[in-house]
Amino acid sequence: MPVSVKTLSDLATLVSLSKRRGFVYQSSEIYGGLNSCWDYGPLGSQLKKNIKDLWWKTFVQKRRDIVGLDGPILLHPQGNRTNSIHQHP
Repeated sequence: MPVSVKTLSDLATLVSLSKRRGFVYQSSEIYGGLNSCWDYGPLGSQLKKNIKDLWWKTFVQKRRDIVGLDGPILLHPQGNRTNSIHQHP
């Protein structure tokens, strides 16, 4: 689905409201911020947990052909090369 100007406008409004209500804060905001990184306030933490729990229940617990795994998001570069995730010349 192509992203329209209205969609981006709505997203900016949602982010602004979420920040004003204390759901999210930009990480390291007092130092100029860190792109794509957010800290969650009390309400944001609960909302994130509720969404994760609903996703887990829907896509892992209710299906017999899926198993749940939890692992690190960051991986040593050698792990990427070994697993052929990135092809290096």
